[in-house]
Amino acid sequence: MSGRYNGAYMKAHTILPGARRITRILDISPDASHRLKWLDWYRSHGSIARLTCRHFGISPDTFYRWKRRYQEKTLQTLESHSRRPHHVRQCLCPDETIALVIRLRREDMAASKYKIRHILLRDHALTLSASSIGRILTRAGLIAASQQIRSVKQKRRMRYLIPRLRAVPSMRYKTPGYLVQVDTKHLVILGQTYYQFVAIDCYSKVGFSYVYTSGASNHAADFLDRMVGYFPFRILAIQTDNGSEFLLHFHEACKRRGITHFFSHPKTPKDNPMVERLIQTTVYELWLFDETLVGEIDYLNARLAAWIGRYNTFRPHQSLHYLTPMEYFEKKRGEVYGM
Repeated sequence: MSGRYNGAYMKAHTILPGARRITRILDISPDASHRLKWLDWYRSHGSIARLTCRHFGISPDTFYRWKRRYQEKTLQTLESHSRRPHHVRQCLCPDETIALVIRLRREDMAASKYKIRHILLRDHALTLSASSIGRILTRAGLIAASQQIRSVKQKRRMRYLIPRLRAVPSMRYKTPGYLVQVDTKHLVILGQTYYQFVAIDCYSKVGFSYVYTSGASNHAADFLDRMVGYFPFRILAIQTDNGSEFLLHFHEACKRRGITHFFSHPKTPKDNPMVERLIQTTVYELWLFDETLVGEIDYLNARLAAWIGRYNTFRPHQSLHYLTPMEYFEKKRGEVYGM
């Protein structure tokens, strides 16, 4: 009920003290509420069942079933009942066989139901289908347990195999190459996904980028080799996020070159603000204005190389007092290296 009272709108829930708590107790599901609308519409339109069925697009059998089930002042009778069969097929395997299957699985959590079937036939002369073994393992909770163990061990392996060193913000302003931030950007061109690796020196703002067809760690290692050859100074440390592309081959390449590999905090892009900004700049100043963009890796890298050259040698940077990154590096070169 709603209406006007004393110049203000009101509802029934707010008139009677405690009515809101009572309505929460009598809350019903959306399906039951929809069925209640059937019956309300049925009674307010002459109690014509066929007209109600046509209005709501339901069959007469469905309407009459819920009409018979509904009881006055008991809205819960419109709730759906459990559809579980009254008589469920029981497992016919002997308890000894079930215990044997569970024991074999516990001894080797990686053993599949097909391998267990062959072990039963070979060592115990028992014939049991792989589907039956799968149901036994599922009821025993061993399928979910193996998935959880695999997930936990994989996370622990990735967490502890490579130490997560954290870089402090003051490292960004030491010397050229003292800290280089690296990240990836997904490029979707004509339905094809490419991976743009981006790097920037925090001190001089010299940038570098290259596009690959996948984000594998071996491509990240190749990007590291290209980046080291491109920058006019030695790289001492690199900071990346926790993506899989920066593990395995990439991390090994950093160790081989004597480069310290720092990681940002998980789900914290503000730890890599400079490379994130460079990624946005490539989008706004390069990809969005290339009207002839085609999905060819050589073309993308050629366009990107030309833009990176312009970014480093022609485009003025406000944070560098409107010098280009290479101009700023040459200006500070004598101060830093004594040249």
